[in-house]
Amino acid sequence: MPASLFRATAVAAATLVIAAACDQQARTTLPPPSNAYAKTSTNPAPAKGTCLTDDEIQAVRNEIAWQQFYNAAIQCEKNTPSFRPDYGAFRNKFRTDNEVNSAPLQRAITKHRMNVNAFKTEVANRDGASAGGNPKYCANAYDGFRWALSQQVNSLSQVPPMLDFSGDMGLRVCTAGTPAAKPAAKPARK
Repeated sequence: MPASLFRATAVAAATLVIAAACDQQARTTLPPPSNAYAKTSTNPAPAKGTCLTDDEIQAVRNEIAWQQFYNAAIQCEKNTPSFRPDYGAFRNKFRTDNEVNSAPLQRAITKHRMNVNAFKTEVANRDGASAGGNPKYCANAYDGFRWALSQQVNSLSQVPPMLDFSGDMGLRVCTAGTPAAKPAAKPARK
């Protein structure tokens, strides 16, 4: 084998070995997935409408998370790695949970005299506004996707929103002394 070919082959082999070692080191030093990325807004608005049951507030938080992960796939598109494949995996993993989420979400939103589309638009707008002023938005989204797609998570309710601003929207859970309002019964027809 000519010396120049031998040298090129040796350099290529050494490069591959170093790259593999660095890749292995990067994988082993990455912290385990966690939901530490999640934050709760500290600007609660006055409560409006009736209070929500636990399953209704969870449905609201699930929808906030769903919208935030969708926004992250779009807003962090220029980052490496792109979150579009992660969002696709997120959507596939939690599709059934999202379908089950629709009934309690509808109840919660109806209690606040909104429709679901208006609520989703407000969530997307709030998230978009918070993303613009948050330099760690894409890093939090990365951690959020790692958590949501980890094997430890098997339900959408285990995936908190990156920023839970349900309190900012005047949504609150019923306390022990405040029962949830029941829908008024329809009067019987005569």
